Amino acid sequence: MAETTKYDVAVLGLWWSSNYGSIMTYYSLYRLIESYGYRTVIIDRPGIGPDDFLFTTDGRRFQREHFPVTPVFQFHELGKLNDYADCFVMGSDQVWNFGICEKYQGAFFLKFAADNKKKLSYAASFGHPGFFAPPEAIEETKHLLERFDGISVRESGAVDLMRDTFGIVPERVLDPVFTVDPKIFEDLMKTSRAAKEREKKKEPFLCTYILDPTEEKREAILHVAEEKNLPMVHMLDGYTENFAANKKAMHLDGVVEDLKVEDWLYYIYHCDFLITDSCHGASFAILFGKPFICIGNAGRGLPRFESLAGLFHLEDRFIYDAEEIEKRPELLEPVDYKEAHEILKRERKHAKKWLKEMLEAPVRNEAYQEPEKSLAMKAVLKLYKAVRPLISDNTKARLKAMARRK
Repeated sequence: MAETTKYDVAVLGLWWSSNYGSIMTYYSLYRLIESYGYRTVIIDRPGIGPDDFLFTTDGRRFQREHFPVTPVFQFHELGKLNDYADCFVMGSDQVWNFGICEKYQGAFFLKFAADNKKKLSYAASFGHPGFFAPPEAIEETKHLLERFDGISVRESGAVDLMRDTFGIVPERVLDPVFTVDPKIFEDLMKTSRAAKEREKKKEPFLCTYILDPTEEKREAILHVAEEKNLPMVHMLDGYTENFAANKKAMHLDGVVEDLKVEDWLYYIYHCDFLITDSCHGASFAILFGKPFICIGNAGRGLPRFESLAGLFHLEDRFIYDAEEIEKRPELLEPVDYKEAHEILKRERKHAKKWLKEMLEAPVRNEAYQEPEKSLAMKAVLKLYKAVRPLISDNTKARLKAMARRK
């Protein structure tokens, strides 16, 4: 039997898909923790079989080239992860969106981690303004969170959510993509197919990164391209099962086929203007100092967009309706990044300091105990079971759709 490779830190999260922002989120967190001198491994997705499509994603291809992962463990085997590291870090991204984390059977709250292991979250996100879980799940989650040595969240609204729902006040920190030297992204894009293809084609261009195409977004894109007299490059959701339908919905020339995350970075970095409905699309526009318009995406969690806009005082670049673009010509103007980048500098320093201190701090070593249900909780559970049949099919469908996206 092969000997287990021991690491200092193991990171669990949503890196394994073809979501370009998520791939860069975990690569950034990996690079940040390694920069502090901790040998780091990324935990593979629990519970998948050898023929799962997640072994064919761009996230998987990128992982093989850039960071180590643990073996795949089924849910009943996750305790074996304690042999790999002395510290577990959960996050970032929508790891605490109940529609997503529910299917991981407590793993996303580090239930498998032994009492003597350090447990942290970094920039975890709920994605939505509430933790939409049944009362017994809220109660168990509260007890699991109380075992953590340090908790940080990404959105300002998540601070309020945790205080009101779990009685815990977390730290708010930047998304990992903002914490590392942008040069690591520049190095990646140098190897991209896009860099080779556009080496001789130095013309300016309008870039779009649209996850959920609509006719309104399409018309807005055409309007901006005409006003700015720019050719277009279009990037879509990286999931192959969505690509054909999304390309048809966009109904525009210039859609990039077989897009890799390195190409994604290249097009955002080198474009003259970006239109996106992605939170990470907007994040990289801010990081690279690009003029952009971000269309809020309610289906993927508006609080994420609102928190990002508010943090950097760029509310005027975020809109709720694509039709606003034609009515607001000021959206096509350059962005003054002086204040935003001063905020970034300050927030980056704070986030890096918090994580470094948490990694260095001693372990609290608190045991997990299954929560005992109080009389009040029993009454709440009884009420919940009574009203559960009344929850609309539409609400259930939305929760399932959110889960499928991850």
